[in-house]
Amino acid sequence: MIDMTNNRVPYGLLTDAEKAALKEHEKAGGKIEVWHHETGWFAPSTLPPFRDSIYRTVPLPKTQDVIAWDRLPEWVEWVARDGYEEDNRVYGYSSNPYPYSDQHGLWMSQGERRRIDDFPGIVQIGTCDWKDSKQRRPRG
Repeated sequence: MIDMTNNRVPYGLLTDAEKAALKEHEKAGGKIEVWHHETGWFAPSTLPPFRDSIYRTVPLPKTQDVIAWDRLPEWVEWVARDGYEEDNRVYGYSSNPYPYSDQHGLWMSQGERRRIDDFPGIVQIGTCDWKDSKQRRPRG
């Protein structure tokens, strides 16, 4: 996915992929801003792609991963998503995980650790950073 939040290129000079990224962002519920030399960035009422106008995306709010806790074994007390090469691997942990390597985006734990994202319906990946992905099983 192409990040268009810092775009400074007029629409007419964007690549097809960059134009598609603007449209996909809007389709996903994101906001688009356009630059005006007198007023700065503002939200247009419509988005006709004017050739000389500069458009950028407003970042979507960061969301947590959605975990189907009822489908996980009882020993899984914690869940966290690794950030290694943005592969989004999600693991279940029996004890509280801690960031093992900021450089590689890895969580570790003294207890049991098993990958859980390769089972359908267990995890819906959110948009938050891997460091903000850790969640504890909710207890009623």
